[in-house]
Amino acid sequence: MSGLELFSIGSWSIFDHLLRMQRLPAEGETVALDMPIAEMERIHFGDCSANIAAVAARLGIRTGLGMVVGDDFDTSGYAAHLRQLGVDLAGVEIRGGTRSGHSFNFFDAENRSFCVSHLGVAECQDDWRIPEVAIASAKALVVSEKFSHYTLGAIESAKRAGRLTAINGMVATAGQSASRFLAAADILILSRGEAADLIDRLSFSSASALLDLGPRLVVVTEGSNGSRWYQAQGEIRLPAVKTEHFVDSTGAGDSFAASVVCGLVRGWPVEQTGKFAATVASFVVEAWGCQTNLPDMDQVAERYRNHFKENLIR
Repeated sequence: MSGLELFSIGSWSIFDHLLRMQRLPAEGETVALDMPIAEMERIHFGDCSANIAAVAARLGIRTGLGMVVGDDFDTSGYAAHLRQLGVDLAGVEIRGGTRSGHSFNFFDAENRSFCVSHLGVAECQDDWRIPEVAIASAKALVVSEKFSHYTLGAIESAKRAGRLTAINGMVATAGQSASRFLAAADILILSRGEAADLIDRLSFSSASALLDLGPRLVVVTEGSNGSRWYQAQGEIRLPAVKTEHFVDSTGAGDSFAASVVCGLVRGWPVEQTGKFAATVASFVVEAWGCQTNLPDMDQVAERYRNHFKENLIR
């Protein structure tokens, strides 16, 4: 576990069911699914923290994963899949006799969506112990849902150790602990909806105000409209990398977050990091599932050069 560049931690549901339709139904309405029946029957590997670990490892970052899962993490082939990508699983605890969670992701042609989840073993995290040794061994830590005592302990431990710390996702769901999460974070990465929810709960006027709570960098993704990057020096807007082969956006945000931390760990400037993250995410949306179409660095560099008309400085 020594020599890690990135450690990703958090537990939600590790299996995804993807259900696409032309439009989301109104109350009481029945609509037809718009997708191959074979895809409807597939169960994809997911979970934000595992998605981040998979993307980072594929990009050549020495990556570890921390989560608590059921026996099905092994029996489904998920553990073997991550090991093949190069993810260090020493921080993953498998609890015998339990099952991991499943998420059902519904989305329409306009990419409006909602998700329902059964968390399985991740439902109660009060007695979980963070992998202290693994966290201390890494240069950076990324925390994703569930925002519990488990992940709060992880990010505060990393902060005390002087590691680069990042939050990915709906930290507003941490309730009264949200302020502690934000105080321990160097980087905060949110979707447009997640940012709006957090800003509303805190009665702030804009995402830039979140910089006063601890993070030195706040990134808000806006889908095809690109992303906004807030720092003390001001705001930068960066474009998305659009693709002609859009299939499914599930996991695009996690791939973006993974790429942001990868770029910053490598010492890249913010503008290149943002363009890099947008490029990586453009691959993920081209196939069903979060980890189905992960690019390597050569593929990213080629698309980056073609889109931005400049070379990716590695």
